[in-house]
Amino acid sequence: MAGSFIPFARTRAEREKTGDPRPSIEERYASKEDYLKRVETAGRQLAQADLLLESDVEKIRAKASARWGSLMQ
Repeated sequence: MAGSFIPFARTRAEREKTGDPRPSIEERYASKEDYLKRVETAGRQLAQADLLLESDVEKIRAKASARWGSLMQ
């Protein structure tokens, strides 16, 4: 399962400078904690719908935390 993605700009200024029409990370999330809470909430909803194992929610949250760190450096 290999893939790629184009990350969101980190800040509004960075987004405007590059002309990216997508809201930046800082425009989408109040903080890293806000982002991780949304990831966990979405994961739990998917688990309740039997689309994801409950045991995988924390693993996904941990990966999201690491991704935040690499994108926001």
